[in-house]
Amino acid sequence: MTTLHMKNISIEFPGVKALDQAQFQLDAGEVHALLGANGAGKSTLMKVLSGAYDHYTGSILIDGVEATIRTPKDAQKYGIQIVYQEVDTALISYLSVAENIMLNETVNELGNKQFINWSTIHKKTTKVLKDMNIRLSSKTLVNELTLAEKQMVLIARAVRSKCRFLVLDEPTAPLSQTETDELFRIVRDLKNNGVGVIFISHRLPEIFEICDGITVMRNGQFVDRVKTTEVNQNQVVEKMLGKSLDEQYPQRLETKGEKILEVRGISDKEKVQNVSFQVNAGEIIGLAGLVGAGKTELCKVLFGHSSIVSGDVLLRGKKLRLGALSSCSARISTCSRRT
Repeated sequence: MTTLHMKNISIEFPGVKALDQAQFQLDAGEVHALLGANGAGKSTLMKVLSGAYDHYTGSILIDGVEATIRTPKDAQKYGIQIVYQEVDTALISYLSVAENIMLNETVNELGNKQFINWSTIHKKTTKVLKDMNIRLSSKTLVNELTLAEKQMVLIARAVRSKCRFLVLDEPTAPLSQTETDELFRIVRDLKNNGVGVIFISHRLPEIFEICDGITVMRNGQFVDRVKTTEVNQNQVVEKMLGKSLDEQYPQRLETKGEKILEVRGISDKEKVQNVSFQVNAGEIIGLAGLVGAGKTELCKVLFGHSSIVSGDVLLRGKKLRLGALSSCSARISTCSRRT
């Protein structure tokens, strides 16, 4: 069985020890979560694995043999690929899907020193996409794709590069539920084909849905390695924080002031339909919803960017005319400063 083992990994930056004797282990055909609060060292550890940082101490073993990984090319040689959350930085937007997927291929695989065999490029790309059940044309330009489709292109490139270990860094952050389901289908297919997947996410329900095991980090150090079937979400959070949830979120007495902003049944011409809420002084209101639910559109309405078809917005009891972007946003900003 193919295994990846990172042992006693430490790395320092000026004034900061980012990793301190960190440990991580992954088996072939396993989806393993790497969890921790912001600043725990997850991304730093993965950048060591992917060859982005070369000044670390410790060892990386693959199949029990120490691997020399000091550059991204070294990592790729061992079959290690990483897909970052910022997918646009890893793709060339004005090139096609095929050109981006075949980007790491050698000249001999694409044609010869004088000519590129475009027919071969598109044929090989189409086969990769078909094998992964990704419904994209090899000739589509990357700048015409959605975020989810761009992510699929990067994963297809990794698979084409004979990936043995794939790191997915916050892959579902920009995705809708439908797109997330499609991503999980691909991850499960990779798992069944023997690829080890490292899954980094702050969405715990997803971790328990897709992952076989969990490694928790805190303050640059290894905390614990457990199977998802042996713990619950609260226990994982406590391992991440180093304290119980009751200590982290003590009960507080609610103190609200006067009603500042009131939204009554507003609708726009698109997604916002009959939305109502109010905000009091000393209160924080959260807007939650899946991608495409209308959160951004609601904010645009409140700041005068989009027109209201019906409903009212009242500021300290006085009805606002949300027509001009500058006057509306200035009033709401002034209100927030005064409270």
